[in-house]
Amino acid sequence: MASSNVKENKFSAGKFYRSVKSEIKKVTWPTRQDVWNYTLVVLAMCAFSAIFIGALDLIFKSIFELLA
Repeated sequence: MASSNVKENKFSAGKFYRSVKSEIKKVTWPTRQDVWNYTLVVLAMCAFSAIFIGALDLIFKSIFELLA
């Protein structure tokens, strides 16, 4: 038997969108310069990772060719 003081969770689209709008206003958005800097860091790390993995591949390929 359900208790009489248990609240029902009712969905309210209006209340949801008002709370979303309120939370979006609290967000600190990055500046254009910040986004550019972060993009450059990501691209640099991708290039570094590609070069590092390529070098490891070349090293292991050479080792396995010597063993075969």
